[in-house]
Amino acid sequence: MSELVKIRQARRGDQQALAVLLKELGYDNAADSNTQLWVLNHPEIDVFVAVDHLDRPIGFISLSHRPQLRLRGRIATIDELVVAEAWRNKGVGTKLIGAAVDRAKALSAKRVDLLTYPDRASGQRSFFKRSGFEEVDSALMRLVELEKR
Repeated sequence: MSELVKIRQARRGDQQALAVLLKELGYDNAADSNTQLWVLNHPEIDVFVAVDHLDRPIGFISLSHRPQLRLRGRIATIDELVVAEAWRNKGVGTKLIGAAVDRAKALSAKRVDLLTYPDRASGQRSFFKRSGFEEVDSALMRLVELEKR
């Protein structure tokens, strides 16, 4: 089934599909059009979409990348990854991860990070492990004051 799926850069016409996919992740209000345009046009963010044979988005991955002093180079972070429920377990997520990793390598990134939450499905964590990611010793700290605005 994944041979019918192609990966390409996201474009403005994908905005509604990206919003629908983010809702599948539980983020109902995350994808306003201004923020989407900002992300899609940002020089340090790449968004790749998986599309079906009719070029309809069925999944996407966003990769932000920036220089970091302590690594003496570029770090990349997978910010979002979602595949439409009907397309899960068919190799789409693997293709999206591959596109993001290829881009990080092309940018000579020193590291690719992603954040996953303990309350997400355990299958998600095992998917990331099968994709070559390892859990590392870290703690996420957040200034919650900004989230309240």
